[in-house]
Amino acid sequence: MIGDKNWRVAWVSALFLCVASCATTGSLQGASAQNAAAIADPPARTGARAILIAMPNSPNFVEVRRSLVSELQKNFNIQTFVVGPGTKTDDLAAAIKAADPVCVVLMNNATISLYRHYQMANPTVTTPPAVLLMASFVEELQSQVRRSTGIAYEVPGVTAFVHLRSVITTPINRVGVIYRPVFRNFVERQKSLAAKERVDLISVSVPNDVAAEGLREALHNLAQGHKVDAVWMLNDNALVRDEEFVDDAWRAELTEARLPLIVGVSNFVEPSSPLGTLAVVPDHEALGLQAANLIFDLADNDWQVENHPVELPLSVKTVVDIKLVRANFGLQSEALKHIDKAAE
Repeated sequence: MIGDKNWRVAWVSALFLCVASCATTGSLQGASAQNAAAIADPPARTGARAILIAMPNSPNFVEVRRSLVSELQKNFNIQTFVVGPGTKTDDLAAAIKAADPVCVVLMNNATISLYRHYQMANPTVTTPPAVLLMASFVEELQSQVRRSTGIAYEVPGVTAFVHLRSVITTPINRVGVIYRPVFRNFVERQKSLAAKERVDLISVSVPNDVAAEGLREALHNLAQGHKVDAVWMLNDNALVRDEEFVDDAWRAELTEARLPLIVGVSNFVEPSSPLGTLAVVPDHEALGLQAANLIFDLADNDWQVENHPVELPLSVKTVVDIKLVRANFGLQSEALKHIDKAAE
């Protein structure tokens, strides 16, 4: 078990994609909303249709909301419903009824799950179109939520692989990835993209209930059997379920193998508790602007959301553990030009 306080803080934050954060007060209030900072919505205007934003109250989500609202408030009334651990499907249903939105924006997997249950409880009701943001594997989720589209949070693996090449001197030709069966199609798509940059993506499947020992064996297989140059960690909370699991599986094997680890959550790049080498994540401010443009496009097309494919993030940021790179993989002479945040 890792005892470092910074790692524990980073671990809790890193799960923001899949676990609802603490609730807060806002125009519409979810359960367990005490003792949290208020999120203020712009004043409502007579005659304007509403957009309901359902989200946790934590910094990354607030940053996306800020740029999203700055654009949407020109044309829509905004109502924010904050989702916390105690929020129920009925709470979200009540918020939707009160707001009567023309569209809902759902941020994170827990919020999307609440909306799915709301739809399942009302199979004959025409529910508002949904834009899915800040969630793991949005492309897979789209088929589970009626009238939905969104923006993927996962940056294509090939983007991260190319960024890693620009930072370290160690050659990157073979990258390993571990996945559960539900993400097989996602991984296969990534293989095709990686091949365009002459990167072989080597994949190893593990069971849904894989234990730390089984994951460690899969990592060992990639490192020693397939001789990969780096490992890519997917944003799958079943494979990073808690700090002890990460310590016993990922850290134990990768420390011995001395391989760079590519992650999709910036909090895993923490020099005080080295694990991730490079994180490539969406630019949250740009993500909010992209989501606003998506909503304007949907409005212009009479909310025909089913025909709108899930978009990839248009702008990304890189975070690199410079200390780890210098010590183990060599730092390219022009590396800092390709890094948005150098952690050391």
